[in-house]
Amino acid sequence: MKKINISKLILSIFLLTGTGVFVSCEKELENILKNDTYSDAFWKNQSDVEGAINGTYGLFRNALNNNQAFFVWGDTPIGNLVTNDGTLHSDIFTRGWLIPYYREGGTLNWVNWYKIINLANLIIEKTPTIPDDKFVEGQKNNLIGQAYFMRGLAYFYLTRVWGDVPMQLKATESGSDVELLGATPSTEILNLIMEDAQKASSLMTWESVEKSERRRANKGSALALLAHASAFQNDYQKTLLYTDSLINQTARFSLMSADNVTDVFSDNVAKENIFVITQKDSENESAAHTGNIFTTSVSFSTTSSITYPGFPFTVPNYYIDKSRLDRLYSNEDKRKSKFFLKFDDGTVTVDNNARTERFQLTKYANFTFKNAATLGDLRAESNIVIFRLADILLLKSEALFQLGRINDSRATLNIIRERAGLGPVDATLNDRAYYTEILKERQRELIGEGHNYFDIVRNIWKKNSAQQFQFNPSDLISWSLTLGDGGSDRLALKGYYFPIENSNLNSNRLITQIPYWMGK
Repeated sequence: MKKINISKLILSIFLLTGTGVFVSCEKELENILKNDTYSDAFWKNQSDVEGAINGTYGLFRNALNNNQAFFVWGDTPIGNLVTNDGTLHSDIFTRGWLIPYYREGGTLNWVNWYKIINLANLIIEKTPTIPDDKFVEGQKNNLIGQAYFMRGLAYFYLTRVWGDVPMQLKATESGSDVELLGATPSTEILNLIMEDAQKASSLMTWESVEKSERRRANKGSALALLAHASAFQNDYQKTLLYTDSLINQTARFSLMSADNVTDVFSDNVAKENIFVITQKDSENESAAHTGNIFTTSVSFSTTSSITYPGFPFTVPNYYIDKSRLDRLYSNEDKRKSKFFLKFDDGTVTVDNNARTERFQLTKYANFTFKNAATLGDLRAESNIVIFRLADILLLKSEALFQLGRINDSRATLNIIRERAGLGPVDATLNDRAYYTEILKERQRELIGEGHNYFDIVRNIWKKNSAQQFQFNPSDLISWSLTLGDGGSDRLALKGYYFPIENSNLNSNRLITQIPYWMGK
């Protein structure tokens, strides 16, 4: 059977984004698209559209995993987790140097995200032209809804990382379709995200949650995107509406117990999950294990009598030292032992020759060998959780605070604290300290999941819309947002965004570098 040539499908996107030569790699896709998109045989029935939709998920997984973009963007600038991967990389933890050397291809280059957008545009354009009788009842709308969701989600990552970005709303199927586009303001990008997510929600039913196994777009994931995007728009009344729409679906979504909370990373249908990206090696989805957040020192021998060479690893690529761990979690917090495992006895010299105990993140402890016979090609199989209920509850607590409903905000925050074995939040905290506590709780709960730095960016956007910070940034990140190199005003120069890779800039002169990163 003829397989689609993915490089042909997205060839023209390179002229728009400045990405150079791309060679498709089928193993990076969740499912190989069938037939040829440009032949008369394609875009004729439900199977064709499903193949294209599966391609968006494969491309999305690749975009998240490429140089660990989701983690580098969402977690490393906070400074809770650290690395022994050399000064050129560790600077992102200690001084917010958002140029992670050796990882630019995935974290500074936006090509992967426009691949998703282009394929989603193609599905949105082509699917309505296919006769309804070529689909199982309800599936045509569902598939179009998934395409709108994936386009909106890709843009949500783009605008949180780079702010103003090109808005591409038409599929480019050949070089003649290409139109160079300048950057669209982030406010307009957010409006598009809201429109796409609203369309997605209206086209999908609640039954899609179960049918999608929470590993495909569903009505719940569309509402979760709406909740997050509306918070970035500072429209917290809508945030409250969308979070409640999810929380009130108690038959479909519920928190795991404290003992089972890490199941969300191994079981995609766990009821706390709303939308996850699975990494099943049996379905050619797994990611390389070493050199990234998935690297773990957990020994296989705990569940097997076989001794596996190279385990436990001496040092996982990312870890948290004891001082940071104790600063983030109290001893009563069940997440401290549930999310982290000590992996050395404190005798290893690290951190400028200081001896310290180090702890690995255990959220991503699922792995396998691709070649079981030789114990070769170690692969990570943990879910990448995009949205889960705990995140939505914490976002609701933030919305309630912003709407002046402090008591309701505390009650919602305490749901997460109670699961963690903690008492109610201190009711005597002033507004600024309490709001900081909400964001700290998001760090404790969502560490390593790609959210925490975007929480900071969301609050910077509030400042840019004539609101003052309602928290102390130095309590939440390890470097100063206010001053950059040479004492420049980093906030004014948008230095909280990641820089744009030069290849994107060189091939599209309508786009300019983030002001703070010019010349750096």
